[in-house]
Amino acid sequence: MGIEVIRMRVLAVAPSRVWIAVSGTLSATTRHRLHQVLRAGTGQGNRELFLDLRELRCAEGVAAEDVRSVFALGPAVRLHLIGAPTAVHDRVTGQARVTLHPDLESAWRAWS
Repeated sequence: MGIEVIRMRVLAVAPSRVWIAVSGTLSATTRHRLHQVLRAGTGQGNRELFLDLRELRCAEGVAAEDVRSVFALGPAVRLHLIGAPTAVHDRVTGQARVTLHPDLESAWRAWS
């Protein structure tokens, strides 16, 4: 069993929104830290989070509730998930506050 690491980098900030790149492994161990960082971002008045998840992978057997809890940031927060892995995509599809972007171009149009 290896050490699971998750990395987050703020790439852009604008009034009421932030763009964060996330890489590493989402697991029962790392989900809390990711949620803390996202929650801190919303605490700074950001109501839109653009999350580049193209380099995020989900640990084998990660629970659906673990995934959903990461992105449970309240009804006022709108999420833009870019390149979400299947385990994330399948668990947030259909949520009105979540927009799934297949690529950077789509997300950039929404940001601009």
